[in-house]
Amino acid sequence: MTDTQNDDELERCTLSGRREILFQLRSLIRQSERISVSFDEGRQSFLTVLIEVSEKQDELYFDIVGSEETNRAFLKSERCQFAGVVGGIRIQFTGRFPRITTLGGERVFAMALPKTLLRLQRRDAFRLRLPTSKPYFCRIHRGSPEEIALPVYDISVIGLGIQVAEKPALEPLEKLDNCRIDLRESGMLTVNLEICYVMATESRTNKSIWHIGCKFIKLSPLNEMLIQRFMARIETERRALSTR
Repeated sequence: MTDTQNDDELERCTLSGRREILFQLRSLIRQSERISVSFDEGRQSFLTVLIEVSEKQDELYFDIVGSEETNRAFLKSERCQFAGVVGGIRIQFTGRFPRITTLGGERVFAMALPKTLLRLQRRDAFRLRLPTSKPYFCRIHRGSPEEIALPVYDISVIGLGIQVAEKPALEPLEKLDNCRIDLRESGMLTVNLEICYVMATESRTNKSIWHIGCKFIKLSPLNEMLIQRFMARIETERRALSTR
C-alpha cells in the first residue's frame, strides 16, 4: 500500500459539499453524540455535544463546558479539531475562532460551519482487532532517545489504531518516523506513521478513552507481507480457540 493510495483514501473520505456536511452534522445532533474538541495545538481538550446548525447564519452551535478556565482558554484559540463517531463512522473537522452566544436563552459556543469534513468509513482493507490481555506495542521515539510504548488496538495494511487511557501528546497530521511495531513471533517492523485523528470517547465506567488512528507512510512490500502473515496467524489462532 503506497503513500499515494493512503492519500487518495483520505481524499475520497473528505466531504466538501455544503449539503453533505450539514447532513453529517445534523446526524451527530440527532443522536446527541459526544464530540471531542482539541485546541492549543492538541495540548487541551474537552467533550461537548453539538446543539444546532444555522444555514442562514452559517454557524455551528455546541455546549460550553463546566470549567470556566477551559472556556476562557478555548475562546483564545484560533483553531480547533472536532472528532466524533456516528453510526460507527468517525467524523472529523476543523473549527476556527470560537465565540460565546445565546441560543434558546442558554450560553453556547458558536463558530462558522466547516468547509470540509472527514468521514472515515470502514476501510476496504480488513482491519484486525488485537487482544488487550497481552497487547502488542508500537514504540515511538519522536526525535529523542526516550521511547514511548503505546498498545496497538487494531491493525491493517493501511494503518493501525492505538487506544490509551490518558490523553496522548500526539496531534492530527503529525508524522512519526522510524516507529517500531513489536509483533513478537512475527517480527519487529520499522515504519513511518501519520496521525489521522486523536479522539476521546467515554467507557462504560464514564472514564475517557483516547483513540489514535494512524496511517502508514510508504509501507514497504516486506512489511506489508509481514503484517498480512501476522493477521492470518492471529485469525487462525482465534478460530482454533473458538472450536475447543
